[in-house]
Amino acid sequence: MIEKSKWQRELVVFSRLVNTIILTGNINDQHPIVNESKQRIRGFCSLSLYLAHTCQSLGYQAVLFYTPVDGFYSVNGLQQKTDVLELVERVAREAQNGGQDGLGLTRRKSAAGNASLAAESMESAAYIMDLILTQSSTSIAVIVSFSSRMLARPDDLDMDERMIFMHFQEGAVNARKNHAGNPAVADYQDNPVIQNQLFLIADKINDLPAWYYLSHPSLKIIDIPRPDYHVRSQIIAGYSTAFPGFSEASDEERKLFHDAFVGATEGFTTQDIARVFQIARFGKLDIHGIDNAILLYKHGVRDNPWMKLDACRLAGAEEQIGKRVIGQDPVVKVAVDIVKRAAMGMSGLQHSASSSKPRGILFLAGPTGTGKTELAKALTELIFLDESNMIRFDMSEYRQEQSDQRLLGAPPGYVGYEAGGQLTNAVREHPFSVLLFDEIEKAHPSVLDKFLQVLEDGRITDGRGETVYFRDCLIIFTSNLGITMPSRDNPSVRVQNVSYEEDTDYQTVRDKILYGVRHYFNDELGRPELLNRIGNNILVFDYIRENSLGQILSKQISNITRNLWVDKQIQLVVSQEAEEDLHQFAAADLSKGQGGRGIGNMIEEMLINPLARFMFDNSVFRDTLITVEHVYRKYGTAEIKAKLG
Repeated sequence: MIEKSKWQRELVVFSRLVNTIILTGNINDQHPIVNESKQRIRGFCSLSLYLAHTCQSLGYQAVLFYTPVDGFYSVNGLQQKTDVLELVERVAREAQNGGQDGLGLTRRKSAAGNASLAAESMESAAYIMDLILTQSSTSIAVIVSFSSRMLARPDDLDMDERMIFMHFQEGAVNARKNHAGNPAVADYQDNPVIQNQLFLIADKINDLPAWYYLSHPSLKIIDIPRPDYHVRSQIIAGYSTAFPGFSEASDEERKLFHDAFVGATEGFTTQDIARVFQIARFGKLDIHGIDNAILLYKHGVRDNPWMKLDACRLAGAEEQIGKRVIGQDPVVKVAVDIVKRAAMGMSGLQHSASSSKPRGILFLAGPTGTGKTELAKALTELIFLDESNMIRFDMSEYRQEQSDQRLLGAPPGYVGYEAGGQLTNAVREHPFSVLLFDEIEKAHPSVLDKFLQVLEDGRITDGRGETVYFRDCLIIFTSNLGITMPSRDNPSVRVQNVSYEEDTDYQTVRDKILYGVRHYFNDELGRPELLNRIGNNILVFDYIRENSLGQILSKQISNITRNLWVDKQIQLVVSQEAEEDLHQFAAADLSKGQGGRGIGNMIEEMLINPLARFMFDNSVFRDTLITVEHVYRKYGTAEIKAKLG
């Protein structure tokens, strides 16, 4: 069933109850004109024209438009009961005869080609509107566009600016009441009495002086939202018959096309939807290519790297990533499953608006140095074949309450707002990427709140008012939550929750860390809704155990030998005995809970530092074979036994 939006129904109701209506929000969009008797959308028009048609349907005999650019004008095609421009000239002339100066009017053409009258100043124009509203015997509606542009600063008005809104208020409050339709008919039921009406169209309500709309005795503010699911469904149904391939499609194909289109256009304006249709028509895309048309409109590209993830590349993904993230097989398996789900476009399929959500969400928790960041890098390389597609944010840099402005951009009017935000700019430039938010618990709670809309709707609006889409991003959070917990005796003191020595099996570590993560979001932070957005995508890493130690050591030694060869053409051989020595040192350090990072620190201390000393002392810089036979400590200093050639 075709029906009007809530704001459209409010407009009809309050046009009879108040004498000033301010419209804000999605004011620059095209709005559907609904033919309720025939149950179809008749067409689309600008907000000012929509207001004019609504006023005429309510019985207003004339509609007068005003903008600071065009002045007063009347739109050709509207069935006016009187010539409104003649009315403006007559009112101005009578006011001048009464001693009012500065009301000179100049006839010219508006930007749309309509005849218009320009006043000498906006204050003069407001005064004329005041007189028209209070004196016109023809029931009239005055529609003022760009009212946000009439003031430099709404909280610091000069006298001329103050007078503009005083005239608006005076004219509306004392607006004349006239019979709708035929003034000769006095019966209220057939010919009700209506009051001359003022409409102000503003970007935001706080663009206008607060004293005007807070103290106005008969004023209604109507916020116009972007089309919701129901409205988009109606708009798309109206457009669909002209979509390439629609007439030839089966009923099932049409339904799939409609549902996919409506779901993927969450947050779109009517004009956005129309442009997607244009892209499809110009690109010769049929109903099966609607995803490509939307992708092209959102990001300016047609190729989707997610669609290139084939079965061959993912077949050995667990083994491939397992070579980089060692000792975390359960985590790697789940992570690869989430990537497969993302590649199939099935993330959030259980929700009604599934297609707008990010491709995937991962929350990586566990001890430090266990491979959380390495897993993010490995997944990025798996999906995009390049680690550079990972955009990393260190959340310890966003501890302050106002840090959300760094991510999304400062609000309009603040210094630097035109530059946008670090997160929104990055996603706008790289719409297909892995977003890594490292150590998320270190960010201020106000920053965490910004993720609610990102995780739920897959989009957010930056400080410049531009919408950024996260539909094709994989979002990864890392955290050390759950390792410590607030003390029961003193919540400000944190105590160890898990430890390498006491929690020797993975299930115990997982259960404790999951409890710690949930306790933090539910009880400490008081943001259970954020935890709900993450869902069951919390992957818990185990400590690096001794059975994984040999693999990690071999991997790091292999990195050293490869880099020495590439950089200096030095062939490094680490003997079996030397590897066993390093294994013993690493095993002794495992109990400290430093994980792979601790092993790397040990390798640097026990192998790289003495190796660099050996090379420097022996003037070895290039093209040499070095064999490390033993690694040991002497008087607390790391030493190696090595030979050249």
